[in-house]
Amino acid sequence: MLTKTVKLTTLALILTLTLAINVGATHAQVMPVTAHVDRTTVSTDEIVTLTVTIVGETNVPLPVLPHIEGAQIIGRSTASQITITNGKASAEFNFSFRLQPLREGLLTIDPVKVVINGTEFETHAIEVTVVRGTGVAGSSSAPPTPTSRTLSGQDFFVAAEVDNETPYLGEQIAYTVRLYDARSFGRGQRYRAPAFTGFWNIQEDERHTYNTVTAGRRYSVTETSSILFPTVVGELEIDPAVMEISTGFFGGSRSPQASMPVSVTVRPLPLGAPQSFTGAVGSYDISASVDTNDISSSEPVILTISVSGKGNLDVLPEPGWPDMPGWRVFDNPPDTVTYTTSGEFGGKRTYHRVLIPKTSGFLNIPVVEYAFFDPKEERYRTISTRPIAVTVSLDATAQANGFPNAPAKLVIEQVDSDIRHIKSAPSSLSVRAEPLTSRRLYWALWASPIVLLVASAGWRFKERLLLGRGEVDNAAFARNTALSMLQYAKQSDSDHFAASEGALIAYLTTRLDRPTYGLTHDEVSSLLTQGNISPSLAQEVVSLLNLTQDGRFGPAQLGDSVEGVLDQTERLIDELEWEFEQ
Repeated sequence: MLTKTVKLTTLALILTLTLAINVGATHAQVMPVTAHVDRTTVSTDEIVTLTVTIVGETNVPLPVLPHIEGAQIIGRSTASQITITNGKASAEFNFSFRLQPLREGLLTIDPVKVVINGTEFETHAIEVTVVRGTGVAGSSSAPPTPTSRTLSGQDFFVAAEVDNETPYLGEQIAYTVRLYDARSFGRGQRYRAPAFTGFWNIQEDERHTYNTVTAGRRYSVTETSSILFPTVVGELEIDPAVMEISTGFFGGSRSPQASMPVSVTVRPLPLGAPQSFTGAVGSYDISASVDTNDISSSEPVILTISVSGKGNLDVLPEPGWPDMPGWRVFDNPPDTVTYTTSGEFGGKRTYHRVLIPKTSGFLNIPVVEYAFFDPKEERYRTISTRPIAVTVSLDATAQANGFPNAPAKLVIEQVDSDIRHIKSAPSSLSVRAEPLTSRRLYWALWASPIVLLVASAGWRFKERLLLGRGEVDNAAFARNTALSMLQYAKQSDSDHFAASEGALIAYLTTRLDRPTYGLTHDEVSSLLTQGNISPSLAQEVVSLLNLTQDGRFGPAQLGDSVEGVLDQTERLIDELEWEFEQ
């Protein structure tokens, strides 16, 4: 009995240790929540950025910071990156918090706790050493501060300015509002930005605080910056900015304080713009790449063009697309990522073009040029990509469908002999008197209308036969191309939702013999119904297009639907093909 008890106890201990080792290994492998700061030593004039990173999940909560003794939060930003690999969506979220130290000493940031799927994770504690500053915010030169004697005894006032009073049309400028407050209590503030008439402004304002001394008093300064892009030429005036300040002891009453208006003179772009210039202002780079340089004649090529740099990416015009001989081109909506760095707005805009070869052999993707005006250099610049060569090999499917450049058997027919025989002259030139009805020409003229009618009917029948054969070839080409795009997506790490949408749009464009990209889903449904497609199947097409768009821009909400979207698209194309043929 004792031996059995010992065995059971030993077995239980082994299972417990194995479970503990597995749990420990799991936690050692995956730590989805981490935190770090951009510097560990900072002065009281500087800003320290705390970044909380969450990886592996696509739907995460906003981290809540613990109370940080000795610092205040003056700003927050979020950046994310979502990828789909083998049909699985994963993401990385970076939550950045800007902290303003309030005094010297050791600043301790306690662990940040985040609950994901019912499990609580926490970061490690972080320590930052804070040293005495100079009383001026940041490492750059101090912003201008009023020094007029009229400020003597004034508790608060508002000032506004721009960093460039004479910008070019479309050039970025920074509009800054500063609230100076000398009180030691009641610092509740509410900022009301101007309307910014004549300017493009959609970015979030940046705000931070610091201390300064002016007019013989120490003020706490709240600084708010807005990025503007002028959209019209001439004299513009930015209305006063208004700060509503709590003046009562308990903050019950508010006193509006307004800045002076700011005048800006917007200059037109200079003459001499290149022919390819379409209005881009800033500083940019351009690049081009393809997913493969060697394809068969039934496979597509994905061309990616990226324009990146500093400027108004939200309204950046498209490049001037060159002619693409030998290719059928299908465009997708561009992807735009924007950011603000050191007070400058920039980012990247990416264009994805699906290219389908129309012939075999060595095909060239020509140079893509992009012209823009650089306001810092005050000149126009033109940048370009490099040409890309793609080898297109002929496959059996394309050859069977009459693909261009497919080798065909040379057929030589004998039109006539080299020497025509000379007809001999008659022996007599006399004309025999014959009745008119006995001549063949008489009856031929009577029969000619019937012959023409029969010939016309035969010619129309031949045209219908040839037209039907061409439609069959186009239909087979449309289906084979779409299925090749889906097969390629299954064998690669490409976005399944984007591949499904591209294949379906390419198939419908060829099958309906008109472009369907850019149409609303209701318009696509109407075209299908006009093409004798049943309303239920047309609705399935619209539902699939909605699914692919949701998957491209919000994969976190789709769950496992990414797994079968390619198979669903393939099935839907087969059903469409069957109804088209009826």
